[in-house]
Parts: sequence; C-alpha cells; structure tokens
Amino acid sequence: MDDDFETQMNKLVHDVGGIVNISVDDRQKVTKVGALAMQKVIEEETKKSHFNSGRDTSKFEHLADSVTSGRLAGTRIDGTSAVGFSTNDVNHARIARFLNDGTIKMPGDSFYDQAIETAKEPVFMAEAAALAKIQEKKGL
Repeated sequence: MDDDFETQMNKLVHDVGGIVNISVDDRQKVTKVGALAMQKVIEEETKKSHFNSGRDTSKFEHLADSVTSGRLAGTRIDGTSAVGFSTNDVNHARIARFLNDGTIKMPGDSFYDQAIETAKEPVFMAEAAALAKIQEKKGL
C-alpha cells in the first residue's frame, strides 16, 4: 500500500461515515483485534532478534514471551487497547528499550521500531475486518 498508516485510517473513517460514533464496547472489539495482531508481530520480531532458547526461564520469562496486550491498568475505559512488554517478573519494557535504542556501551538494533512498522498493515487489516463486521450487524 502506498499510503501511510494515518492516511489509511482516515480514509477508513471517512468511508464508513457514521461508524465513528460506535459504542465503547464495539471500539474495544476493534482495538483488541488490532492489538492482538500487533502483539503477534512484536513477539515474532523479538524472537528473531533477541531469543535464547537455552536460557533458564525459571526466574523470569524471555523478552519475546512477555509481550502483552489489553487495557492499561488505571486508565479510563474508552475502548482503547495497548500493546507492550510485561513488568510482572522483571521490567521487560525497560530491557526492550535498551535493546532497541541502545546504551552508551551497546548500540541499539531498532527491533521494536521495525516490528511496529511491520505490524501496521496487519493491524489495519484486522481492525478494518472487525469494524466491517460491526457495520454489517448494524446494517450500515
């Protein structure tokens, strides 16, 4: 696709007209599907770049296994979904940032930035399909 992600999303909103005013529950369904698509891509890209299958995971899980999606705790319920790294056993988000951006002693490899770029089309397609289902049910 030649258009950038924002242009595609704006076109989708324009094409579907009144669907912009969907309920929070419907919005959650759409963003959840997109978040799951993004989570899958981030997991795959993280496994390609930063996965050591021989590492002991009894204390904490692999970075690629810590990718999670859903509603952020402590935020208002507005239908949005987030994707990121878990901080349950260790701050995987911090580790991912160091690996992606680098440090003074280590250059970054931009694996996360590349994963986000790779995920744009699958996320858009998944969200468009979910939105089309909602429209179909509403007869739009």
